[in-house]
Amino acid sequence: MTKSRKSKNPSHVDKGLVTMFLKMSPEDRLRANDNAYRAILELRDAYKQRKTYKPGPKSNS
Repeated sequence: MTKSRKSKNPSHVDKGLVTMFLKMSPEDRLRANDNAYRAILELRDAYKQRKTYKPGPKSNS
């Protein structure tokens, strides 16, 4: 049985992450956003390729 813990932060906001982004310059924030966007696209494309890939019969070599 697991115990449920009440969150000390009811809004579920990572204050450390918010602080980190506020310390960044606007250009750095845009760069971080662009990097995250590219990573999401790469993961999505890799998932689509994996989903459509159908291996052929195994060869007995």
